[in-house]
Parts: sequence; structure tokens; C-alpha cells
Amino acid sequence: MSVPSMPALPEPVARYAASGQKSVDGWLSRLDAELIGLVSAAQSGRGVTGAVGEIGVHHGRLFILMALGLGAGERAFAVDIFGEQELNVDLSGEGDEARFRANLARFAIAEDRVAVLRGSSLDVRWPDIERQVGQAARLFSVDGGHTALITANDLAIADAGLVEDGVAVLDDYFNEEFPEVSQGMCQHRLVDGGRLVPFAIGDNKLLLARPGRGEAYRTMLEATVPQRYFVRRTEMFGTPVTVFRTARRLIHVIRQSDITRRLTRSPIGRALKPIVRRLVGE
Repeated sequence: MSVPSMPALPEPVARYAASGQKSVDGWLSRLDAELIGLVSAAQSGRGVTGAVGEIGVHHGRLFILMALGLGAGERAFAVDIFGEQELNVDLSGEGDEARFRANLARFAIAEDRVAVLRGSSLDVRWPDIERQVGQAARLFSVDGGHTALITANDLAIADAGLVEDGVAVLDDYFNEEFPEVSQGMCQHRLVDGGRLVPFAIGDNKLLLARPGRGEAYRTMLEATVPQRYFVRRTEMFGTPVTVFRTARRLIHVIRQSDITRRLTRSPIGRALKPIVRRLVGE
């Protein structure tokens, strides 16, 4: 597949990536938001159509970005345990359906374009999602449970559901707090025979596509993303990947630490979160 060398972010997506997302609870750097937004724009520019969605939506910070890029006739899907926190065995998130839906409304995401599947992704297969949205997926974020079992399971769902030029986005692959995410990805690729391989690495997101299909996206990102984010070209799982990184690496290390995650779940941490975000530019 060829993609436009310089796709432009649609105005609502660009505005949300730059500022709107800061008002939604969760972690998503501006760089990662723009990487995903550019991939979505490139797909739309080349006529790659399909649903967009996420396993593990939390309050919708990344989900809204993807939904803002929906084209005519496309739908979005959200899979989350929400209130069933007893299923959150690794404490990797704390989704809230009421806040999620309120955030959708705040950013004018029509509810009739969103299919919500409540429960563990271990109980979901791609046909369950496709029955809700009526189409295969072009963009699929995997950010649910962070055990090896759940990661491999969720990647298998994405693999089964993506169109050939589709892209999956895996969260926390390099986060030392959740080493089982990388284990699950290795299981998907090296043990289970999965067909998703990396083509780009962002602050906290690993972008994946079918073998041979990610090169056009990788080339596009190198030509489009500001040079200050470019780190290097390398290989991963035998395929070329490009590494992008926000210069404030220390901030990202701090925000991913266990103490930070625990603090943000406390009443004091929730109160201070908007101030911290403004200070660090997230």
C-alpha cells in the first residue's frame, strides 16, 4: 500500500491531540496522539475504511482521538470491564463507563456510532465485535489487561479483526512496570503465529501492522513527524522500525512509575492531576 507522504491531521483531531485530550483522565502524550492520528489520516486518504476501537478505554482519552477521525459510515467500538474491577487482576486501569460516556458527549461523539462491550476481553472474540459494528477494523488500540495472557489474547482479537492495511496500537510494551505486556507480544508473534509486527515506536505506544504493510506508514511518519521527535531507525522482530520520542523522557519515566500511579488514584492525586498536566505539557 502507498500512503500520502504528508497527510494532514483533520482539524478536530489536531485540536484534540494538542489540547483537548488534557481534560480527559488517562495517559497519552501529544507525540503518541499525533502518530496515531497521522496513521488514521493516511488510511482515510487512501480509502482504507473500517471500524476503529479499543480494548481498555478507561475514560476515553485515546478512544476519542480515534473516534474523531471516523469517516462516513464508519463506527467505533469500546471493550472494557468498567465497574467489574474484580477482573482487573494487574491493576492496569480503572475504567468508568459514566465518565467515558460523558467525555464522548463533551467531544460530540455520537453514541449511535459507538458500540460498547462490557466485560473481560478474555470472553470476547472478533466476531462478537464485528456483529456490533458491521465491519472489519482499520485501527485497533490494545490497552486492556497487562498480563501476558490478556495481551496475547487482545492482540489475537486485533489480528483477526483488522483489514489488511489495518494498524494496531499496543500500550506499555516498554513499561518496566508491566513486563508481561512484552511477553504477551512475543507470544503473539513467536509462539501463536500472529501476523502483527512493529513499524514504529512512540513514547508509550508500539504501532503494529501486517508484515510488509507497515513500511508505507513508517516512511510516511518519518516524512511527516517533526524532526525533533526522531530518534533512530532499527529493527524489531526482523522488520524495520522507527523510534520517535518526546525529549522530556524523564517526565515519562516519572509518570509511569508505581508511586505516580498510586498517587493519581488517591483523592489528593486526583485534585492535583490537572495542575501537574499543565506543568509538564501533557
